[in-house]
Amino acid sequence: MGSVPTQSMSAHTWEQINTVDLTIENLYVLSMKSPRHFIPTLQELRALEAVARHGSISAAANELNVSQPTISYHIKQLESRWEAKLFIKKGRKLEPTELVQDTFTQVSTINANIDNLSSYLSQQTYQKPLSIGAAPSFTSIVLVSRLEAFSQRYPGIDISINATNRYVDFAKEHVDVALRLLPRLESSMAITEPTPLIPAPNEQMRVVCSPDFLASQTCEPCHSKMMDLNILRHCELIHEHETFHWQKYLAAWLPDLDDQVSRKLTFNNADLILSSAIAGRGMAILRDLYVNDAIRSGSLIEPFSPTLPCERVFQFVLPEHKMPSAQTWDFITWLGGEMTHIARQ
Repeated sequence: MGSVPTQSMSAHTWEQINTVDLTIENLYVLSMKSPRHFIPTLQELRALEAVARHGSISAAANELNVSQPTISYHIKQLESRWEAKLFIKKGRKLEPTELVQDTFTQVSTINANIDNLSSYLSQQTYQKPLSIGAAPSFTSIVLVSRLEAFSQRYPGIDISINATNRYVDFAKEHVDVALRLLPRLESSMAITEPTPLIPAPNEQMRVVCSPDFLASQTCEPCHSKMMDLNILRHCELIHEHETFHWQKYLAAWLPDLDDQVSRKLTFNNADLILSSAIAGRGMAILRDLYVNDAIRSGSLIEPFSPTLPCERVFQFVLPEHKMPSAQTWDFITWLGGEMTHIARQ
């Protein structure tokens, strides 16, 4: 009954298949004490084992999620082909006969080996997508445009993105790794160099706008980082809901203007602020990871040299009670490298 391995199956797979073959052959030899010899089907073997364990047709049917007549049919087929009684009714229980007792271990082994083989093959042929939790802004600005590069480097890894501003529940949402914005550590404990889990610890908040917007405000050629901060006195400042980036920036570099700041244009996500700045709606203040690509492409310009340190840092977070897979670490290493590169541009 053994087969010749092909290159597409591993040695471990063929070892499991041969184990099942040998066990079925042993069952075949045991069944030869009956006048008729045949190889029972898997459904018949499962029904036989379940009835022998439970001593009940109904209990076997419940376990296998089939009808009682189906179990009865399989047992009758076995009895007919082997021309032997398999169970004797005693009260409410069905007791196995000698033939069932002799073959029960072999039958159980066959069923267990087939289950193991099925599970193993399923693991080899199906890989759950790697589930990533990240903020919508980060996903939109940084991640989406780079996923093709990841797929080319790791063609065997499928990605599922869970984009949300709230903290994901690892257990309920089956997320493998999340990228969160967490408060920067106190200066005495601050991480200053990139690490696998904190790849861009030294980001700055930068004021940016479109080249056309800056030209409309100054009527002069745009020179990056060379403009006078006083331009901000008559510029529209784009704000993010529930943040104080502009207030802190102005308090540090143009304190007499701080009390005059009004919130004419606000958004709840950084990607909307970025898009609005590129569209020429005003001055925006955003972190390195969100603006450096646009600055490099020329969509945005940084008119002033002063910056602010980011008060929160991106950090990869893993489930507490689950070992990260190799695919998870591949993603962390790849995206961490991308983030480090963007932040240093």
